[in-house]
Amino acid sequence: MRLTVVVDGSRTAVEQVVKQLYKVVEVRKVSDLSEDKTVERELALIKVTSNRNTRPEIMQLVDIYRARMVDIALGSVMIEVTGDPEKIDSLISLLKGFGIKELVRTGVVAMARGVGPKEAVPARDGAVSVV
Repeated sequence: MRLTVVVDGSRTAVEQVVKQLYKVVEVRKVSDLSEDKTVERELALIKVTSNRNTRPEIMQLVDIYRARMVDIALGSVMIEVTGDPEKIDSLISLLKGFGIKELVRTGVVAMARGVGPKEAVPARDGAVSVV
């Protein structure tokens, strides 16, 4: 299982969080991604008030944001959207005008781009080199 913790603070604060995490017995490895190039994503489910008149406009926003409608009821629609936090925030601000009934967000998950430091990569001669 992987748990992503985003810490907004000084370098000292991040180091303190890392030290505290290593005190937890189940923790095997802590990776500080603050200096790495990363891919960050978030998932949100948004239940929005809708009716016959507003549904087409909501559907258009869903399409523009490359989101999905995952549930349609008489008085509401549920939208699933993934992307960077700014994209999620932007869609939420547009949907507020329709009336947001419920909203859940996963928080940010992140992974370093490219080959990790301990991944084995086959060399051209068939040997394995560690990058």
